[in-house]
Amino acid sequence: MYSENTLEAFRSRYRANINQWYNGYIHMLFVIVVGVSYIAFREQSIANWRSGEIFIFLVTIIVWNFTEYFVHSRLGHQKRKLAAMFYKRHTGDHHSFFSEKELVPKDHKDWRVTLFPAWLVIVTGIIASIVGWSVGLLIGEELGAVISVGLMVGYLGYEFCHFCDHLPQDHLLVKFPWIGHMRHLHSLHHRRDIMHQKNFSITFPLADLVFGTFYWEKPKR
Repeated sequence: MYSENTLEAFRSRYRANINQWYNGYIHMLFVIVVGVSYIAFREQSIANWRSGEIFIFLVTIIVWNFTEYFVHSRLGHQKRKLAAMFYKRHTGDHHSFFSEKELVPKDHKDWRVTLFPAWLVIVTGIIASIVGWSVGLLIGEELGAVISVGLMVGYLGYEFCHFCDHLPQDHLLVKFPWIGHMRHLHSLHHRRDIMHQKNFSITFPLADLVFGTFYWEKPKR
C-alpha cells in the first residue's frame, strides 16, 4: 500500500541525489531560449501564414497531441526495453515523487523531476527538422517549416502545461479556466489507482476522449 510516508521517504532520497549545482530556473530558461530560438529560426522560412499554412500548423498540433498521448501512455506507463529510462524517470520517479494530494514542488530544485531533461528540447529540434525537411520534399519547403514550428510549439506547450499542472491551486496561472481544468485532470491522473489507465493528455484531452481514457470528477472544495 502506497502511503504519504512512502512518498516523503522517496522525496528525501530523490532530493539527496540531485546535483548541488542543479538550478531549476536555469533549466527552464535553457528550454525556453532553445525552443523559442528554434521557432524563430524556422519561422523565417515561412513567407506568409495563409489558410494553408494555418491548416497544416493545426494538423501538426493535433498530431502532436496524439504523439504526446502515446508516448505518455505506452512508454511512460508501460515498461518496455527500448524506453526503460523514460519509464523509470516517469513512473519510477515522477509518479513516486508526486501524488494527487502532493502535486506541488517544494522549490526550484524539485523542477528536476517536473520538467523533461534539458537536452530533450535539442532532440525535439533535431526531430522536428528531420520531419519538416522530409515532408517538405513532398509538399514544399515552406509547409515543411510550418510542421517544424508546430512540433516545437507542441513540445513547449507540453512543458508549460505540465509545469502549470504542478503549481499551487491558488496560483495566478491556475486561475485561468483551461489551465485550471487541465491541472485538475492531471491531479486525477496522479491517483495511484488510475494513473496507468486515465488522463494521459497534458495540453488538450482530445486523444483521451478518442480512446476512452478520459476521466473527470468534480473537484473537491
